[in-house]
Amino acid sequence: MLGEVQYGGRVTDDYDKRLLNCFCKVWFNEKMFDSKFSFYTDYIIPICASVESYLEYIQTLPAVDTPQVFGLHPNADITYQSNTAAEILNTITNIQPKESAGGAGETREATVFKLADSMLLKLPPDYLAHE
Repeated sequence: MLGEVQYGGRVTDDYDKRLLNCFCKVWFNEKMFDSKFSFYTDYIIPICASVESYLEYIQTLPAVDTPQVFGLHPNADITYQSNTAAEILNTITNIQPKESAGGAGETREATVFKLADSMLLKLPPDYLAHE
């Protein structure tokens, strides 16, 4: 059932559904409850007695997963970081003023800082769990 409704049922391609079902058959079976099973090095299914224990275990996991966790080559991270940096720089370039009407206007940097400050003011406060 998980393979059929993966991603909220948004997988509409028949081949993608077959692939997801294949992954589910390989990964989700009785072997995953074996104490020696791990999805990847140190990525185990913990056996905990309380919700707090599960939360403590989750806190020990890395904040950023390596590409190998998902079966990707380490260079996938380089590609991702390059694409992200290019997108950020493209966004910064696009929001800068294109022309100046003389020497009396704001500098490009001042415009970018003003926009960044206004975006920061619109952010909601940090989420603090269990408050």
